[in-house]
Amino acid sequence: MSASGEQADLRLYTLGEKSQRTGMFGLPLRATIIAGIAFIVAMLVLMQGGLGAGALIAVLAVAYLAPAVLRIGNRTLYEVAQMRWQFWRAQAAGSTVYRSGPNSRVPGGRYRLPGALAKTELHVGRDVAGNDFALIRDRALNQYTVLLDAASRGQEPLTVADRNDMTAEWGAWLAELSLNDDVVAATVTVESYPTTGQDLIAAVKDSVSESTPEIARRIQAESAVEFARGKLVTRSWIAVTFKAATAMQRKDPEAMATDLGFRLPGLYQRLEYAGVSATPMNPEDAIGLALRCYRPDLEETINSARLSGEPLGVDWDDAGPAEAVAKWNHYRHEDWVSRSFEMAAPPAAAFPDHVLRPLLEPKSDIPRKRVTLIYRPIAAGDGVRQVEKEHTDAVNAANKTRSIGKASAGLRLERTEAARQALARGGQLGEYSLLVTLTLRDPELLDQGSAIIGQLGNRSQLRLHATNGQQDAAFAAGLGLGVLLDQKSTISSFAKAE
Repeated sequence: MSASGEQADLRLYTLGEKSQRTGMFGLPLRATIIAGIAFIVAMLVLMQGGLGAGALIAVLAVAYLAPAVLRIGNRTLYEVAQMRWQFWRAQAAGSTVYRSGPNSRVPGGRYRLPGALAKTELHVGRDVAGNDFALIRDRALNQYTVLLDAASRGQEPLTVADRNDMTAEWGAWLAELSLNDDVVAATVTVESYPTTGQDLIAAVKDSVSESTPEIARRIQAESAVEFARGKLVTRSWIAVTFKAATAMQRKDPEAMATDLGFRLPGLYQRLEYAGVSATPMNPEDAIGLALRCYRPDLEETINSARLSGEPLGVDWDDAGPAEAVAKWNHYRHEDWVSRSFEMAAPPAAAFPDHVLRPLLEPKSDIPRKRVTLIYRPIAAGDGVRQVEKEHTDAVNAANKTRSIGKASAGLRLERTEAARQALARGGQLGEYSLLVTLTLRDPELLDQGSAIIGQLGNRSQLRLHATNGQQDAAFAAGLGLGVLLDQKSTISSFAKAE
């Protein structure tokens, strides 16, 4: 309840509009320009009596424009064709198959992580609060990623006012990232998986007094095992990726670790106001995270080592699978198969704070799934210019669009105006994307599981599309270990019709 005794209203939110330039009739700007040029040239040729040449120019223009305008899963037909070609070439070259270990071509016979994570390094730092933290270095991009173990309040009863305040604090935390020039991205990953029950058993064991009768201790231990059997639980972590801002940071990871050691406590302690208890993830847990995602069979072994306090006995260079194969519509790693999906379209209307709950909650039909939300902050000054540019384009599009498209054009105009007002109140601009990864042991169940993921996406007001042709890269990006797909893109601007 508020101070005035009135019930607070649950706030609704929007994600704004995707950056785009609109030409005539709602077409992309490039398509409009090419269509205009083709029309003028065709008319000039026709005026000179070249009927056949003019018709040919018109046909060629339509042949170019159709694949640029028509889309499959938010991609132009040119993008789909280029991805098909690139995947076919990779498959023909054998680069879609990854093998590691003593009999492989991996240097040193190690079990390195595949793909975009293959050349990453793991370092350790210590913050001013005395916590060790894992620091994943991408030498090629001069970027470092810090991982935070995160625990939310879950289903704990909260008032509407508390929920509004926590969501506002989360937004403020994200907005603050835009004020740091070296923050590249922040990701939040929520994973559901079948529990081994070891955590509950260990907790029960620690809570039982030595003076408790043996029969009572046995009953409690057996109850813990029975209760945990087959249960699905969730775990979550946050990754913040920084770019090396100085020559020393690019050269020496220790310099970056020292700088982040001063900054990290303020970063994760503020999350308490958003209802998230976050602590730095140590190197041992970071290795275990990568290992259990690629090799879920080792879940119990990793948990046992963590609970006993014993070293895992594996370093970052051996945290990958012995074999992995990228197929067009799925990714096989060891004896498991995964399929990843991307957010092709965000919620079309305003949504409440719990909009993603159907997608995040454990589901018995698909016991292993990961949902990763990616946020890329835009520098404060660039954000203002981009919003103003988008608003101007939205106004022009609303004036040009025919009545059949007035609703969408008007909605876009409202969203860009809301973004302008949010910036005026101190908000910041960022780009969102979302990945969902489904992991199963039986490949025959992939299609059934994919249908369930699609239904959960619909209930969360999202349109999800399989990341066909890049399943291995999407799997790595969905781990929340600092891999960002836009930095690994090989699609040309021509194919994107930008």
